[in-house]
Parts: sequence; structure tokens; C-alpha cells
Amino acid sequence: MSTNKETLNQLREAIDDVHDQRKLFQHSLTQEIIASHEFSDEQLAKITKMKLNHSKVEILSIVNDAGELPYKTLTEQASFSQGMVSRYVKQLITANLLTKVNLPDNNKAYNLQVTDAGRILAEQHDAMHVKMDTAYNAVLSQFSDKRIAKTIELLQALATTHLEKR
Repeated sequence: MSTNKETLNQLREAIDDVHDQRKLFQHSLTQEIIASHEFSDEQLAKITKMKLNHSKVEILSIVNDAGELPYKTLTEQASFSQGMVSRYVKQLITANLLTKVNLPDNNKAYNLQVTDAGRILAEQHDAMHVKMDTAYNAVLSQFSDKRIAKTIELLQALATTHLEKR
């Protein structure tokens, strides 16, 4: 089966639309944070300065779900590199969204806990995911499992395509 230029353009547009939806999700979360009035002006300034992104809020959600979580466990559960986890944890601590809990028997290791502001943010993030999952499930229910599996296969193949350097 050959693909024509129009098919490739439609595919690019659909992928761009999915990216736009992720940006809209992030924007909606930011607007919800501001509108909630649950954060002080100082806290909002710290969150804004930190340039909150989905990965940072994902860390808050993971830690919030656990109550208190060893840093090492967080690096295993996060969907991105240990270096990014480390960088984001530092930023979240600076913004007073996470705190370190020192371990009495190990000076090098520590656990993480969300602050009250971090908990609120994690809960808002989780609620937004529930809304998004509900919307996605409504769309997915219109397609057969076989068609969805083929689409996932196609997207995974595109994601692993390596472009040659020129």
C-alpha cells in the first residue's frame, strides 16, 4: 500500500491536533489553578516562575498518591529520565510543592512528601485526567478494538521511525 502526499498531510495534521490537545490540557490546568483561589499570590508566583508542566505535576500526583515516597521509588515510577526527575524535584521543592523527609538511618537517601499546595495541585491534575479520560473513552467507544489496535500499531511505528541525518 502506498501512501500519498494527502494522506501524509492528514496524518501530520492529526498528530498536531493531538499535541494541541495536550497544550490545551496544560493551559486548562493552569487556568484552574489560578481560578481556584486556593493558592496565595506568593505561591502562584512561585508556580509561574517554575514554569509548571505536565511532568512536574505528574511527580506531585505520584507522591501524593503514596503519601510519602522514597526518591528512588519515584525515579522508578516516573515516565521520564532520572535526570529530569531530579531537576523537577528540585524545582518543586523550591516552589514549596514538595518537601524532603530525611531518613534517620541513612543520610544520603530521603523520602518526598507533598505540601498542602502540592496536594491541591496534584488533586486538580488528577481531576483533569479523569475528565480527559472520560472524553477519550467516549471517542474510543465509537471504534472497534481491532481498529484501535491498528491505530496504536501505526502510531508506535511512527514514534520509532528514525530519520537519517543528512
